[in-house]
Amino acid sequence: MKIPRYSRSLRIGLGLFAVFAIGVVPKASAKVITIAGEDGTAAAPWVEIKDDTYSQRAHFADGVARLSSMLDDQISVLKAKRATMTIDMKEWDFAMKEVDDSREYLTSKMSQLKQATTPGTWAAAKDKIGEAWKRSQLAVDKMNSTITS
Repeated sequence: MKIPRYSRSLRIGLGLFAVFAIGVVPKASAKVITIAGEDGTAAAPWVEIKDDTYSQRAHFADGVARLSSMLDDQISVLKAKRATMTIDMKEWDFAMKEVDDSREYLTSKMSQLKQATTPGTWAAAKDKIGEAWKRSQLAVDKMNSTITS
């Protein structure tokens, strides 16, 4: 017997609702993390370190480590959502590639920061980290706004 499409969609939707309502889905997958601010440079963690100077590079490095950890948490949440998806996976995977690429870019810029030994090279590396963070947050925000299941 063929089930009408709308009926099947309704049952799937109600099933997903029930799963979320009773808390079967891992807690991390239920939250959406949105970080980017209106200017795309991000909220609190980046704002706390963006004006650090060369003499404050230890503070900046600690802040960058926090940014990296936040991005890892965001990616974990997105991957948990992906694990529960049943439709539109190709589009999701394509968009997720930008998140992964932006993660790699941030990691490479963090490596360059460690190699910066003068105020000029350090400032340039710091600016690149800001760009990498902005890129990663825009990618995460895009993923959060396009979640369909």
